Amino acid sequence: MSVVAELLKATTAIVALLREPIEREKREAVIEQIEQLLEKREQLLQSLSTTLTDEEKRMGKELLALDREANRLLQQLKQQIQQDLKQTKQTKVAVERYDDIYDSLAIDGMFYDKRR
Repeated sequence: MSVVAELLKATTAIVALLREPIEREKREAVIEQIEQLLEKREQLLQSLSTTLTDEEKRMGKELLALDREANRLLQQLKQQIQQDLKQTKQTKVAVERYDDIYDSLAIDGMFYDKRR
């Protein structure tokens, strides 16, 4: 299999992973798979020769279109992660504010039980 065909296969796999809806619980595993495929692509790009056949040039055009789509989908994933981080931070701040209200009321003292 030629280097261009392997690049096309790896890019297609990346796009397929990104097209599927990613649940929060499984996001880390999907990102790990994408990183592995991106590393493989990087290695293949470095071993790519400058002379290409007509078939490889046709696959290269397809590869460019898939690469643009992969970049767009990766950007969307990044925005989803940023939104989740922002929401988590806001929740944390709200919980801290709620806890702070009751921290100021804590007065050192004793409790006497009137019943015997």
